[in-house]
Amino acid sequence: MNARAILKHTAPVIAHYSGVGKALAFRYGGPGVIFMLHSTVADSTDYLEDIRCPVTALERALRWLKNNNVAFVSLDEAPARLTRPSSGKFCAFTFDDGYADNLIHALPVMERFAAPFTVYVSTGMMTGEIDAWWLGLAAWVRGHDRIELPDLDCRFDCTDHAGKRRAYRSIEALVHADYDALAPVRAAVASHGIDCSALARREGLNAAQLRELAASPLVTIGAHTERHINLARATAREVKLEMTASRNSLENILQREVVHFAYPFGNARACGPREAALARATGFRSAVTTRRGTLFPEHLDHPYALPREPIAGNDTAATLHCKLGGVNRAFQSLLGDPVARM
Repeated sequence: MNARAILKHTAPVIAHYSGVGKALAFRYGGPGVIFMLHSTVADSTDYLEDIRCPVTALERALRWLKNNNVAFVSLDEAPARLTRPSSGKFCAFTFDDGYADNLIHALPVMERFAAPFTVYVSTGMMTGEIDAWWLGLAAWVRGHDRIELPDLDCRFDCTDHAGKRRAYRSIEALVHADYDALAPVRAAVASHGIDCSALARREGLNAAQLRELAASPLVTIGAHTERHINLARATAREVKLEMTASRNSLENILQREVVHFAYPFGNARACGPREAALARATGFRSAVTTRRGTLFPEHLDHPYALPREPIAGNDTAATLHCKLGGVNRAFQSLLGDPVARM
């Protein structure tokens, strides 16, 4: 982890303990926050730490939020709460991609805390059409002690867990820094006989599981495209097709309206004003990014650029306090990270 990354991860916590966080929260801490998760597992033993949240960590976060009088609301309730900011802090929970473990592991936990949540389903997780490069990369790293990507000038000796974790996270960081890196990563994964489509189908909700999950009164199903592609790099026609096809597929399975959307990748290099306009034109009521921050009443005028804060396995009371109070967003702004404006 470089100096900038260390500063980004540690400075908010230092600010929290020093009291600076209170001053930052006054400027950056809105009345609510949308929390982002992906996969929920019994325990985290692989390298996908950014998307694998252990059940114990999810329970710990929910308990801390509840003990601190943070109200759990659905995405549909959030706008009304934003019109009454004096009614106290609130949060909404979202899960991206459509993992079967959202039904198996997440739902029982959320039920115990009566916490509504939205699952943004990429229909390609069911069909295998999703570009699940991250699952393929994890499988490649897991099964090999030497990882080489000459086109990216990457070579890793990874004979133990720490080495494999370092290799995976380094390559993942390269991809998110430059999406052109995806091509050689995909090629290398395929050259080792790894079928990303099969991995996605194995991990994704099937139609029966999706119906079972959606039957819970706590659950809202949203769309997340078919193939999980970078929409900013696609033509307007492709973006519209990804949005409408995933929405139509989900509505056909569930026989109900799907009105919420999550942008794949979700950062400033993957979605912008054009994608927001297309989400609106498709008929969605809201769209979430992966850009950090809390919710303010002003977001009622920008429902297609909603920020989120991740919940991870290593979250503590201090980090949750920073996310809820907007301290992380404050430090990202100071470090020059782009703010969502669509």
